[in-house]
Amino acid sequence: LAKDGKVLYSAAFGSANKHFAAPNTIETKFNLGSMNKMFTSVIIAQLVEQGKLSYDDPLSKFLPDFPSAAAAQKVKIKHLLTHTSGLGSYFNDEFFRSSRDRFRTVDDMMQLAKGESLAFEPGTRWSYSNTGMLVLGRVIELVTKQDYFDYVREHISQPAGMTRTDAYELDGVNENLAVGYEKEYADDGTKRYRNNIFMHVMRGGPAGGGYSTAPDLLRFAEALKSGKLITPATYELMTTPKPDVNSPGYGYGFQVNPQSGIVGHSGGFPGINSNLDIFKGTGY
Repeated sequence: LAKDGKVLYSAAFGSANKHFAAPNTIETKFNLGSMNKMFTSVIIAQLVEQGKLSYDDPLSKFLPDFPSAAAAQKVKIKHLLTHTSGLGSYFNDEFFRSSRDRFRTVDDMMQLAKGESLAFEPGTRWSYSNTGMLVLGRVIELVTKQDYFDYVREHISQPAGMTRTDAYELDGVNENLAVGYEKEYADDGTKRYRNNIFMHVMRGGPAGGGYSTAPDLLRFAEALKSGKLITPATYELMTTPKPDVNSPGYGYGFQVNPQSGIVGHSGGFPGINSNLDIFKGTGY
């Protein structure tokens, strides 16, 4: 908990690794789940500020045949940012049947989304889409001619001072990564824990699955608000609802609650529950 960048309360609880009874600390890196969507969206906003793309650009400008030629002409960047594109989730049957080793690059992940079609006309409905954010990651690579992960490190992590944030490859040696667990109960009521190591991705991507710490997420929030990453006008644009595309509770890559003024993002998967709340206008 922080106000105006100053930490008011900070604590860590529980085990980062139950096999070794390794405790969580405030510098333990947790899987973000879908919180990575904020990073992807901020990069898109930076590229818009630089004049390298527009929120109204059709997907066909970058990926002329994804998911089909006709669909690529209808889907716009703003639809991908707001989950109103009609695309679904690449965490499909093929993903769950496959070795996670296959999916390490954005292009690898895009192979999973190849067979998708639009569930509705873009901009007419809201439906949460991991594929939409993945596609934005591919657009970033095509526009910048750089690897997505390198670009995020250079244009978000470094300027924000986030030294413990990345999409780590989980078969490497990574310091201080928490393992995710779910509780299970046997018929007799006995409790046990199951880890998510073989369920989740080998490496996170534009739609989620990277790692960060609470202090690094505070640095991200402060960099976002202070103009280090995007202009104040762009920050406002990203963190306001988009009723024009039927997205009343989601801006450009940010969950938005107009009543409470809270913006940010959450993330969830078996063994993962993450969240960043920025209380707009209060400093909290």
